[in-house]
Amino acid sequence: MITPEAELETNWTSLARAMSSLLAGVQCWTTKHVVGMCGVGNSADSAACPCCGDFEDHLHVPRCTAPLASAEWDCRTASLGQWLDTQVTDPAIKHTLLYLLQGVRDPSLPRSQLVPVRLCQAFLSQQRIGYQGLLEGRLSVQWTPLQEQYLQSRGSQRSPTLWVSRLLHQLILLGFHMWEHRNSVQHSEDNVQLRERSRLVNDGIHSQFDKGPTDLPKVVRRMLAVKRQTALIKPLVNREEWLKLVAALWRLNAVLFTASSSSSSSYYYY
Repeated sequence: MITPEAELETNWTSLARAMSSLLAGVQCWTTKHVVGMCGVGNSADSAACPCCGDFEDHLHVPRCTAPLASAEWDCRTASLGQWLDTQVTDPAIKHTLLYLLQGVRDPSLPRSQLVPVRLCQAFLSQQRIGYQGLLEGRLSVQWTPLQEQYLQSRGSQRSPTLWVSRLLHQLILLGFHMWEHRNSVQHSEDNVQLRERSRLVNDGIHSQFDKGPTDLPKVVRRMLAVKRQTALIKPLVNREEWLKLVAALWRLNAVLFTASSSSSSSYYYY
């Protein structure tokens, strides 16, 4: 919910420019994400985060503390810091913005006491807008004149308004890339919901190899002719199918053996 105060302090003009510079797909994602309609958690098949297993909504994606998600966040924010340097950003503004971004993951962290006095009003304004607002392109109007002062002090002809719209572009992409990372985990074996399945399948494969070749049906023996490690590194679906097939062949062999034994018994009986 955007408060009336935050609405007045948001740089909507620069946000409009930033949105128009994004690909149509990212524009659509941003609009849906802001209102919590992107395909995660409570609006998907499972309410569990694929990275950590906790309840997931659209706000959880950048906040997820799973090692993979944290590493992705650190990588993305580090890249943003490098980008800010290329845009001749006031170093104090750069560090303050990155500090504010930490509030996305831990709202209790950013404190105005650790911010340069000349940036305090902009810092507090951004806090009123909200940390999550950074990833949604809602930046305080107070950052523009501060960056303009820095550029003028360096004799730079760069446009502070262009700096803001480009910054918003990068901030929105940061949130988008976190969502893409979440999706990559969702469809990989790093998904916490798939890890247990993978472990059980691997245990089954080990069990089959541990039986050794003795008394194995010929067809199963051929399937176990591959190296154990080769079977274990196959994709999960392939491993599951392999294990099902081996188990089915074992059952078939048992049925045939029983039938053969019954036939032999009948022969001797007569």
